[in-house]
Amino acid sequence: MGPARRRGHRGGAQLRAVMAAALALPAFGLNASPGTTPPATASVSTAGVIYRCTAADGAVALQDEPCPRGQTQELREIAPFAPPPSAVATVPSASETGDLSANTDVPQPGITPGEAPPPPRSVLPPPLWRCTDLNGHSRLSDTYDPQPRCVPLSVLGVDLSRAPPSAATMCRTVEDACVELGGEAACAAWEERLADAESALRRAFSDTQDQRRRERDRAKAVVENDCRD
Repeated sequence: MGPARRRGHRGGAQLRAVMAAALALPAFGLNASPGTTPPATASVSTAGVIYRCTAADGAVALQDEPCPRGQTQELREIAPFAPPPSAVATVPSASETGDLSANTDVPQPGITPGEAPPPPRSVLPPPLWRCTDLNGHSRLSDTYDPQPRCVPLSVLGVDLSRAPPSAATMCRTVEDACVELGGEAACAAWEERLADAESALRRAFSDTQDQRRRERDRAKAVVENDCRD
């Protein structure tokens, strides 16, 4: 046999040994080094036998040919490779999940066929502030508005009988106590505002009717859209 043919024969044997070793690693409890991938050839799916050769110095070699003389030889069968089954998505049946509509106590909203579902409700109505003055009179405001003002000391009940005449013009800054309303309290306040707006619209003059009507329409929209089931 010529040198070229011997090199070709040796190269083929080495290639077969590498492929067999890659297939036999799991059978011996060994893992391939990171980043290595067994060759994707038709021989991967076939069964075979490999030789585990142990030299005198303890070196181990895996090959598809019998071990050289003087080495310990062990034979291992390679099971044919079977591709993993493809994952198929399954939908649980009604018997597995149970009939939720029958087991829940929450009533399901009934929708007549052909009828559009009701529009979603807002989480909360727009907030309002209720501000109370020193005399206990309250008012509703869209924003925090304590209306700071300077009130004469005599109105606040301060005794100025022994004070100099200049004290009569002295005053003290006071503010209304404002509390933000939300949730059910805000809905009750918007219903109160709607009643006040309707009353003001009935008593409005021609030059203020448009403004009163806008106030009434806004309060009515909030009550109907955000505060009623």
